[in-house]
This record gives sequence, structure tokens and C-alpha cells, in this order.
Amino acid sequence: MKVVMRKNHAWVYFDEKSSFYNAVMALKRKQQDGTNLYDMYVNEHRDAAFAGHRGPAFFAWHRQFLKSFEDALQSVSGKELLSLPYWDWSVAKAAPAWPFGEDFLGTNGRASDGKVMDGMFAYDTGHWNLNVRTNLEQPYLRRQFGTNVSSLPGFSDYWTTLAQTPYDKGPFWDMRSDSGFRNMAEGWIPGAEAGMHNRVHLWVGGSMLPMSSPNDPVFWLHHCFIDKLWADWQATHQKDVGYQPYLPTAGANSGHNLNDSMAFDLPNMAGQTVTPAQVLSHRALGYRYDTEDYLLPGEELYPGQWIWSASKNYLIWSREDRCGVSLNVSGGQQQPWAAPSNPPGPAGRACRLMLKNDGNLVLYDPAKGPNDPNPPWQSGTANRPVSRLRVLDDGHIALVDSNNTPIWSRPPPPAG
Repeated sequence: MKVVMRKNHAWVYFDEKSSFYNAVMALKRKQQDGTNLYDMYVNEHRDAAFAGHRGPAFFAWHRQFLKSFEDALQSVSGKELLSLPYWDWSVAKAAPAWPFGEDFLGTNGRASDGKVMDGMFAYDTGHWNLNVRTNLEQPYLRRQFGTNVSSLPGFSDYWTTLAQTPYDKGPFWDMRSDSGFRNMAEGWIPGAEAGMHNRVHLWVGGSMLPMSSPNDPVFWLHHCFIDKLWADWQATHQKDVGYQPYLPTAGANSGHNLNDSMAFDLPNMAGQTVTPAQVLSHRALGYRYDTEDYLLPGEELYPGQWIWSASKNYLIWSREDRCGVSLNVSGGQQQPWAAPSNPPGPAGRACRLMLKNDGNLVLYDPAKGPNDPNPPWQSGTANRPVSRLRVLDDGHIALVDSNNTPIWSRPPPPAG
């Protein structure tokens, strides 16, 4: 199963930024029914004031919205692994860790009118035109950092929100809820208005203020981090007594209950019915975040992708320059882990690492496929009850069962 990796913007290389820009511009050029495809997404969000906001479906609606957009970028670019980066605004508040640079999204707007004058999406130099506009907008991208609120949410805000339970709270199941993870993350908790999601829109200002906010491409990076927050919340609380990944099953406004159909009118979703229940697992939708420390059966580690240990002291990454997987120890030292031996891997060509559904971990040549009887490397664990591949904090790479007990492990190679 293809699983793209959504990366922290700080880890995105310039060629990846260029690929994102080129794909976005391709959507902006491609016409359908008299409207370009990018503006269809702006229209969709503009018209979803209540379908995708101010209620339990906030996370689910935006998860499907982002997935549809990511799929469109991959289709128009021909790059199957092109993914949306995320902006961790809880810690990345200045260059070079944030996306507002001249080499990417552009900096703050000028003082006189908020017009963004540099970066890939400037009106004058990047040819970025805003066609879907409200009475707050001009044809050019606008930003006014810190004008509406003085600061972005911080690291402590992130952890406070992550600790909230349950997912949502009645009896209203909307912005009036006085507690709950969804309403705090969206930013409507009474007495703490303009928190988290809402606060970021307000802080960026300009074109991020109205419902047509996807006009500013930072929208996608912001909402990727919001989606990651939901994924992190699920991982944090899934073993809690009485845990429910989504509430309610009934009682909320139409479109916001677990099995309600969510409204979408997007070109690559014609005729599809999507419910919150269908998007609870982001991994099942074909993507993961770069901080997740495991690989599931059926998933693959593509060249250039990695898996961290929970402590971030170790990672394994699939090499792009040869057939192999390397282990990185804290401090950046690279040592081979799964390297082609007998038979040798394809000369100068990258391989893929796949945890097969039968429990075998295989490094294979894409030209021959994962069922090659003589792959460059394999763990030999077929027909074992493997639940996932993990990178452990002691430096071992392990295949574990459902109780997280190692079935097979490989120690790091000796230093030197």
C-alpha cells in the first residue's frame, strides 16, 4: 500500500517546495466547467461554513478536504509521493523553521495594504491571482502578521489541547461546547476564543481571514498540522478506558454525526459519499506523518522516507542513491542496516522496504515487485504474527506483535 509521508516544513527541500508550487499552479491553470481546479477548492471551503466547521465534523471534513487536494496535486503533477507539508506553529515562529520565506510562501505583507511582495505566490512575481474573493479581498495575496491577535499558539497550548477529553461534548455538539478536544482545537471554547486553529488564521490575517482562506497556500500547511493534532490525539488516548475516536453518533447537526454524509462537491470526488467514520484512520487513507514511529502490514517505506524512534534518538531511512536502508544514530551518524547481499540489489537504483501482510519484511527492487522470491534482503519472518515495524529507543529495529513484544529484531551495527 502506498503511504505518502507528510513532512514538517523544516525538513522540506527546495526541490520539494518547487514541486508543490508547480503542482498548485497546474491546478490553477486546469479548467473544468469554467473554473480552475484550485479555485474549486477555495469555493468548497468558502461554502462550508457549517458543513466543516463549528461542530464535531471539523476534523473529519478537513481531513477529507486535504486528502482530496493532495490527490489532485499528485494527479496533476504525475508525482505519486507528492505530499502536503505541515507547519508546526507551536514551535516554528521564525525563519528558517517556518514557511514564510522568500524561497517558498513569501513573507509578511507590506504595511500599507498587506500585499505579499515576494515568494512563489506573490501576485506580481509569482502570478498568483485570487479569483474567489469576498469583500475583504483584493486580486493579490495579503498577510498582516500579528495584527488581529498578538501571538501564535504555543507549545504548552498544543499539549493542553492534546490532553482534552472526550473528543467532543454535548448537549449542543457545536461551538457552544464548554470543553472537549474538538472545540478547544478549533478555537471556540468560551473564555478562550480565538485559540489554536482560529488563532492561527487570525494571526496570519489578510487572505487567511475569510472563508476563502485556501487562497493563501499556507492554509494547507496550517490544516495539515491541525490534522496531525487529531492523529496525535488519537494515538495518545486510544488506550484510555472508554476511548471513542469520534463523538457523537447522533444528536449533532446534520453532517456532524459519526455516520452522516459530509458534503463535498469536488472534481475528484464525484458521486462519493464520505462519513466521519470513514476517515478516522489517516493511515488507511494512505498517508502518515514524519513523527510516527512504526510501519503497518501492507505499508511501504519509499526512497527518501524515514521512521523515527519515539525519543527521536534513532531513525531508519530508505536510501535514494542505492538499494538499502540506513540507521541514523543521534548525532547524525549513518550506518547500513538492511543492505543488499545475495543477490545484489539493482546497481544505482533505489529499493523499497515493505512489511508484507504475511509478516515478512522485504527490501525489494521495484522492477521485480515485493513478491520476488530472491529479493535483495528480507527478514525471513513470513507467517509470524507481526503487528508492525518499530524503531525502538534502544536502537533496535523490531517487528512486534499486537502486545508490542518483539518477534524479530536487528541490533544496530557496531560503531566503526
